[in-house]
Amino acid sequence: MNVFSLFLLLIYSMFSLSAKAEVWHADHEWNNYWENDYQEWVSKKLKTDAFSGTNGILAGIATDCADALYDIRIQYSYEHALPFVINAPEVLKPRNKIFGNSTTMFDSIVDEKKRVRAFIDFINNEEGTETIFNDTFPVALNEINSGVVYIVEWSLFRKNNRHSYIIKGFNDDHELLYYASDAPRKIRKLQIDTKYPRFSYGSSPFGFRRWKHPEHLLIAEKDIPAEDGYSNEQYRLLEKVGKKQILKEIRKKLQN
Repeated sequence: MNVFSLFLLLIYSMFSLSAKAEVWHADHEWNNYWENDYQEWVSKKLKTDAFSGTNGILAGIATDCADALYDIRIQYSYEHALPFVINAPEVLKPRNKIFGNSTTMFDSIVDEKKRVRAFIDFINNEEGTETIFNDTFPVALNEINSGVVYIVEWSLFRKNNRHSYIIKGFNDDHELLYYASDAPRKIRKLQIDTKYPRFSYGSSPFGFRRWKHPEHLLIAEKDIPAEDGYSNEQYRLLEKVGKKQILKEIRKKLQN
């Protein structure tokens, strides 16, 4: 083989590799081990400057509240070779039902980290508080811990508003710590709310929720196994105590 032919083969090989590139390759599957590890990771390693700092895959990314939740889950999934899969954004329907790290939409980007950041930018542009319910499920009260997301809706001047948080964990007084970005979308430090977030929730599907595993996306929410954390317990409690008391009651149960 002459030098020119070898050069063409090399170019073809590089093109073929990038043309088939996933955003990243998942070597593992989500299960209780990885959920517990994600919980530990959020508790110990998630910092308020995850987006506003200079280190890490999320550094310099502009977010609103929902963006931050998606992006944090993406970061952990990427760094631990796990899949990140959600319901397909509206722009990709009806051809696609689900969408995630195995997509080749960004295969023209050879550098993997840049490819991941392009994937994050796409997710941030297409997803939000109106879609996160489809990608998460309600959890049992004893599952409320680091990594669980909290979503609320309230009405102001006849306009419905939504906000979302990630549970960082507990402080020294065993009060829940809530981290959140906000609107408008910009590069910012995550805000910290302690004890109670800014707003309570008054109905399903709002409240405390966990990210669905890829297999959960293909079944009805009610069919997600209880061993994965699924429960409507918080909504049964809500019916008993009402919106004004629900967070106080959950706090009592968590502290006991």
